[in-house]
Formats: sequence, C-alpha cells, structure tokens
Amino acid sequence: MAGGWRAALGAVALAATAWTGAAHAADAYPSKPITLVIPFSPGGSTDILGRLLAQKLSESLNTSVVVENKPGANGTIGVDRVAKSAPDGYTIVLGDVGGMSMAPGLYPKLPYNPLKDLAPISLVGRSPLVLTVGNNSPLKSLADLTGTAKANPGKLNYPSSGTGGPNHLGGALYAIQAQVNVTHVPYKGSAPSVVSLVAGETDFGFLTAVTINSQLKAGNVRALAVAHNTRLPAMPEVPTMDEAGLKGFTADAWFMAAVPAGTPQPIIDRLYREIAKILPQEDVKTKLDAVGVLPSGLSPKESVVFLNSEINKWREVIKAAKITLD
Repeated sequence: MAGGWRAALGAVALAATAWTGAAHAADAYPSKPITLVIPFSPGGSTDILGRLLAQKLSESLNTSVVVENKPGANGTIGVDRVAKSAPDGYTIVLGDVGGMSMAPGLYPKLPYNPLKDLAPISLVGRSPLVLTVGNNSPLKSLADLTGTAKANPGKLNYPSSGTGGPNHLGGALYAIQAQVNVTHVPYKGSAPSVVSLVAGETDFGFLTAVTINSQLKAGNVRALAVAHNTRLPAMPEVPTMDEAGLKGFTADAWFMAAVPAGTPQPIIDRLYREIAKILPQEDVKTKLDAVGVLPSGLSPKESVVFLNSEINKWREVIKAAKITLD
C-alpha cells in the first residue's frame, strides 16, 4: 500500500510541476515575435481579418506579430503548417471553414486532424454567405430562385471560387434543403465568380459580403438573402434565408484562431483574453462591419464544440451531394 501511495503522490507532484512550468511559460509569454499564418493569398476575407488581428495583438502583447500567407488546397496547406509546428504559442493559424471543417470530409488523406492536431483559441468571426444574383437577373427573391430551379431541373447554375470551398458547399447545402437540382461551376478565385454573375454566365451564387461588396455598391449585383440567423449590419435591408422562406439555412465562411495541440493551456487562455478584448473595440467593429464579418469571440471550449459541429455538418453535406476531390 505504501508503494501505491508513493506512486500516487509522485503523480500529483509531477502534475503540479507540469502545471507550474506551463504557468511560468505563460508568464514569460511572449518573449519573441509571433507568426500568424493566413492559409490564403493577400486581399481576401481571411487575410483582411488576419492582418487586423495581427496589428491589434502586436499592440496588446507588446511584440511583433508577423503575417505569413500560406495559400493552397482550400486552406489546408496553411493549417497543416501550423498543426505540425512547435506547441509553444508562437505559431498561430487563422483557419477558415474550408481548411478546418470542410476538409475532413473532402480529403481522405488529410495530413492533419483539426480536432486532434489543433487547439482552438477562439472563433474570431463569421462571414455569412450571401445569396447573390446579377443585377439583370430576372430572379428577385429566394422564392423566385427555388421556383425556377424546380421548374427547370439542372439548368440553373452557381459559381464558386473553387471545388470544395464554402461557395461550392453553400450551394450544395441549398440544393439539399430546397430539394432542387442546380449545377456547380468552379472558377479559379472569388473575383471571376462574381464577374460571372455580373455577365450573366451564372444564375446565382452564395458569396461572402467582402467578395461582392464593390460590385454591390456599383449596382452590378443584388443580394437576395443572408445565410445567417441574423441580418448583416452592412446590409440591414437584406432578409435572412430563414426570413426569405428556407427555414434553418445557415452557411458561414467563418474564421478560427488556433495553435498546435499541446500548447500550454495558460498560453491559449492568454491569447483568448487578448482576442476577447480586441473584438469589441469600436474601430475593429467598424472595419468588420464594412466587410460583412460578425465578431464572435467564442471561448476555447466553446470553439471546440463549434468546430466539431461544423465538421459533422459539412461531412453530411459532402456525402449527400457526392462531392469528391479525386
């Protein structure tokens, strides 16, 4: 029995030592520049939000936060880069819905598991997809779209910035819930997909507000509905999909800050506290409103729950729509 007590006490002491070490690491953190990996090219929604976050974190943590753009494969290259980095809090990814929740259902040989290889810090923001048509389109509402699609199976088409991305799966989710047959047309990037709507090459699309912003202001496209449970401050006159008639339809191009699994919890908590203080700042809210991003700020535990639910949701959509990237 004495040996058992000694083993138990030893385990307690070891755990206490580990916690003390982690707490000390958090106290000393950060002691060098931090790298924030953006899994996309400069200029898009993730990059805009990431650079704003990097600037604010630099100020609040009193250290340099260097942005590293690592685009490719629907955001998975950048996420993988961080998943395989040292778990010390000095490499962070601002992952998106594609690389963190859609990829597990799309790539049979995905080199990382978002739930096992990453530790979420916070769901930073959500950019709801917007049901959009060209300004010359005869479709004036969601009801028009669904009615026309049902009357003409397979004839209406929608663009995306690439197969397997949020625009593609947003359209697939719509087809499933509205019980219509529509055709996906992939483009190489967001800009060509918007141009296709303006030119009438495609009939409708589920695009982010930042993607359609300039064309919307120019009067070249129209927003019919927002795929979220609340309206966007940037376009308060546009109804939600629920209000427009498709109950419970939501599809966001969201953004989540995460570090490699194994990063000391006190460091994760420190980063979360800083992000939670940044998001409510007036200048941050103004910039996010302008690009259609709704600040979130979920805690690490809440972010894990959210990520798990999103992985399950999109895996079911991918399976039902029989989408493959082979």
